Amino acid sequence: MKHSLSIIVLIVAALVTSHPLTSLAQSFQSLWATGSALPQDSPLQLVQRPDGMFRFAGALQPGELKIMTTEIHQQGVTQYLKPQLVDSYLINNGLHYTLTTDSTQEGWVVSFQEDTYCLLVNPQQRTLTGQLLLPWNEVLIAGSAFEGGANNVEWNRNGMLPFVRDHDNPYVFTWTGELGIYDNVVEPGRFKLEGQMTWGPRELHPYQQDEDLLTSTQMRQGGDDTKWRVSQAGTYRITVDLLHESFQAELLDGNGEALLYPQESGISASVDVNVNVNVDVYSIDGRPQPGLRRGLNLQRQPDGKVRKVLLLR
Repeated sequence: MKHSLSIIVLIVAALVTSHPLTSLAQSFQSLWATGSALPQDSPLQLVQRPDGMFRFAGALQPGELKIMTTEIHQQGVTQYLKPQLVDSYLINNGLHYTLTTDSTQEGWVVSFQEDTYCLLVNPQQRTLTGQLLLPWNEVLIAGSAFEGGANNVEWNRNGMLPFVRDHDNPYVFTWTGELGIYDNVVEPGRFKLEGQMTWGPRELHPYQQDEDLLTSTQMRQGGDDTKWRVSQAGTYRITVDLLHESFQAELLDGNGEALLYPQESGISASVDVNVNVNVDVYSIDGRPQPGLRRGLNLQRQPDGKVRKVLLLR
C-alpha cells in the first residue's frame, strides 16, 4: 500500500512540475510581431513595460500574427510564442502559449482589419491577451498638485480638471496648467488621472509611486493606486496617449514653450536636430523613428544604453 501511494505521489509531482503553468517564469530581452496580419513587411518590436510585460498597439489586417524573440528569424535560435490551442484568435481574455523554434507552427488569428488592436504578453503567466481599445470620453487630472484639487483631509472629486482631446486622434489628450506642492493638503504634489468624474473604474497611474512627471514616459490602466509627483512648481503641458499608454510632461516658459528639463532628471535637451544622428531613435512609446522629433525622444547609444532627449524645436 505504501509503495502504491509513493507511485501516485511521484506521478502527481511529475505532472505538476511538467505543466507549463507551473514552470519558471520566462525572461525575454525583446519580442517582435511578424506575419501576414501586419500591414507592413518588416517586424514590429513590442514595447517592454516596467512590470516585465510586452505590449503591442496598432493596426492589423486579416491574417496570422506571430510573436518571436528576435527581429530576424535565426534557425535554431529564434523562439516563437505558439498558442496552445488550434485556431487561437488574437482577441481573447488570456490564452496560454508554449515556445517553439519551428517557424511553421501556427500563430494567432486576426479575423478583421482594425487600427486599434492591443495585445499584452505576460511572461510570468505565459499568456497572450488581445483586445480592441476603444477611446475614452474624457481624461481628468485629480490630486493635490493643483489648487482646489484637495484639502487637508481628502482629494476633491469635484475639483478634477479636464484634458482636451486631440482633434485628429481620439486616444490623445492634453492638459495645460499650473502644478506645484501646496501646503495644508493631503499627499502634497501628487496626482493621478481619471477617465470619469469619480474614483474609477478607469484610472491611469505611473508604474512606481512618486514618479517624477518630467521623467515618466509610460503609464498603466488600473492596478495599484500609485501617483505621479511634482518636483518643481510651474506651468506644465501633459500629453497622454491611451492607445500606446504613453505619458509626456513638459515644463513651459511664459510663452508656452518647453523649458529644459532639470539636469537631475537624466534627460538631455537640445535644439540641434542633427545631434547623435548615428544612433537609433524611438518615440516615447518605443516606436522606431527616422530621427529626432520635437518633444521627448529615446536614443539607444552604441553601448546599448538608452537616454532621453528633449528636442525644443
